[in-house]
Amino acid sequence: MRPEDDPGWASYAETILAFRGPAGLEIDLSLPVPPSARAELAARGLGGAFGLVTPCNPRGQPTSVQENEARLVRFLAELDQAGARYLRVDGLSPDRRHAERGVALAWPQQEILALATRWDQSAIYWWDGARFWVIGALTETQPWPLGGAT
Repeated sequence: MRPEDDPGWASYAETILAFRGPAGLEIDLSLPVPPSARAELAARGLGGAFGLVTPCNPRGQPTSVQENEARLVRFLAELDQAGARYLRVDGLSPDRRHAERGVALAWPQQEILALATRWDQSAIYWWDGARFWVIGALTETQPWPLGGAT
């Protein structure tokens, strides 16, 4: 795939990550990640590098709410069956009209990419400890830094 094959590619840099948990944590990928959010990530077990992946909207093509929900159920069941530890994360559009449900996994990048590829995803978000990146899974492209570094 090429980036232009994914109709939502350009919007990846505007995503707001909503981490599930007792205290809500949101990170706007268009901005540098503040120290308070970094501390909150670490408190949630994401102190090092991790990736974010969704099973929704394969190949970046919009699918129905019902299909995305069915894909999420199968995806989470696969992770649960494997005994994977994950944190639920939703990717939201700035106007919050669009949400893609997914997970954060503290796995090696290649394992996250393999999972994303198996679920027909264009790309993943990758946190390297300093900033988020878009890393192509099915999409052949250079890694794309988001939000700037602090």
